[in-house]
Amino acid sequence: MLVRRMVLGTAVAAVLLVGAAPYAKATQTILIGGGAEGSVHTLAARQICVLLDERAGKEYGCIARTAPGSVFNIRAVDIGLMEFGLAQSDRAREAVAGSGAWEGAPVAGLRAVFRLPVETALLVTSADVADDLVYDVVRTVFEYLDVLRRAHPALDGLDPAAMLEGLGAPLHPGVARYYREQGWLQAQ
Repeated sequence: MLVRRMVLGTAVAAVLLVGAAPYAKATQTILIGGGAEGSVHTLAARQICVLLDERAGKEYGCIARTAPGSVFNIRAVDIGLMEFGLAQSDRAREAVAGSGAWEGAPVAGLRAVFRLPVETALLVTSADVADDLVYDVVRTVFEYLDVLRRAHPALDGLDPAAMLEGLGAPLHPGVARYYREQGWLQAQ
């Protein structure tokens, strides 16, 4: 298992870090895994990066990458090679439960950020990602949701209430903080 994780880690790092040089001056580089080239998942990941690069200040440099899919993104987030990844909600649920591709090995640290109703994609992150970073990403996306809606017809109907439904993993604390501030999540 350790060898498999090391090989996966090396492969993910090679795929994701290509083109990272322009962001060397940012305080933190954020990597977001999408889906296949040309997919709505990759377009959404790229648009989230555009929002962060343009609207969240020079603190972050965001890179969106194509990726083989949900399992890859969840595993890359789990081992810390990406801060965020788009995954199908059912795959995130399986990862948390330790079923399917994660049979007997649940991803206890997987956390939900928000859902894109398009093909029930869920933006996920790790419990280890800093609360302030996750908060800033969520705040930026929701403050500029209209920009994301205009990026593709499939994203046109994005609605904050729907984006909080059907999450396949527990909420990250940074997400919960933002949602409570907006009145979308009751204080616990």
